Amino acid sequence: MTLQAISRVSLWLAAAVLGVQAQAAPVQDFGDPNVARLAARFSLQGDAQPPVRIIQFGDSHTAADYFSGELRARLQARYGDAGIGWLPPLNVPGQRNALAYVRSDGWALRNSRRDIDPDFPLGGFVAVAQRPGASITVKPRTEDNGLWRVRVWLRQSADNQMLTVDDGNGLRRAQVSAGGGWQRVEAKLKLPFTLRAESLPAPDIGGYELEKLAPGVVVDTVGSNGAQLSLWRSWGAAWGRQLAARDADLVILAYGTNEAFDAKLDLDEYKATLQGAISLVRSQLPQAAILMLGAPDSARRKGGAVSRECAGPQRPLLLSAVQQTQRQLARDNHLLYWDWQQAMGGPCSMRIWLQQQLGRPDMVHFTAPGYTRLGDDLYEGLSQRLAR
Repeated sequence: MTLQAISRVSLWLAAAVLGVQAQAAPVQDFGDPNVARLAARFSLQGDAQPPVRIIQFGDSHTAADYFSGELRARLQARYGDAGIGWLPPLNVPGQRNALAYVRSDGWALRNSRRDIDPDFPLGGFVAVAQRPGASITVKPRTEDNGLWRVRVWLRQSADNQMLTVDDGNGLRRAQVSAGGGWQRVEAKLKLPFTLRAESLPAPDIGGYELEKLAPGVVVDTVGSNGAQLSLWRSWGAAWGRQLAARDADLVILAYGTNEAFDAKLDLDEYKATLQGAISLVRSQLPQAAILMLGAPDSARRKGGAVSRECAGPQRPLLLSAVQQTQRQLARDNHLLYWDWQQAMGGPCSMRIWLQQQLGRPDMVHFTAPGYTRLGDDLYEGLSQRLAR
């Protein structure tokens, strides 16, 4: 047994001894029409098949890439490692990717949570060169000497804007048509590689897609700290085209925590936003299954909802309403659904997770072992569902 497997078993045994329920919450199927296709995609992996692509959209739980990272690790261990997936164009403070990182010099980051751009791409981040010679290096956390399929999303406002690409095997040029919005440039490169703006103005960068030339699974983590699902409205009108180009087999919607803490949240508007997101995914990726994650249990020390079940810290005022809306729309739209709160042990379970060092002191986020356990739980639930 590997050290990773031993640590995972130890964590589950500790959770059982300490009273935290360690049984996987099921992934419910409310009639998703693409479940059979998704199961077939996993079972038919081979050299002639494109990788199984999964995109998880979400807030800080996703942006940390511990929860989604564990799901990725389990899937890739079983079905094959097809690579890193989507990355934002620059390092985003307070966020991480478990498999790669981006280092830059002379570039500025625009973030759709605070900045204005009429055409934010998928993910809501844009890298803008600030001086000639500005550079970005994309590097895997684990050395890999093979060739990768690298796709870079670029946007340029005038002709003759260009980036150079260097992966140690000579310089290449990356250039797209002016005024065409976000366009994807593809090349086979070794990692790490460096992009450099030789002059200004230079093309803006909207993100990367990194896949190995091998079958398996790739999991994109498209997260933003503090985000609500309504953040999608801040992205450009055409970002759905990028979603379609990703050709995903499964889309995971993992929002709800920040909505639950928003005292000004209009529940009718939230329901309409969530329905709009589901409809967008269905229209752009008609072949993809959609998995809704119910918001996890969380707590606040003052100003929360009074609950007979909870002693001490109370639940966010709108948590139950947000969870009910998520479940209702999952049922109405025939999606897959995973009850994150049930996986924790039910309502008011965050205080137990905090006591057992699986939750963080803010009673919103989780420790790395906590996220690992949740990722394992989701993997087990999804595997059981697809095996039926």
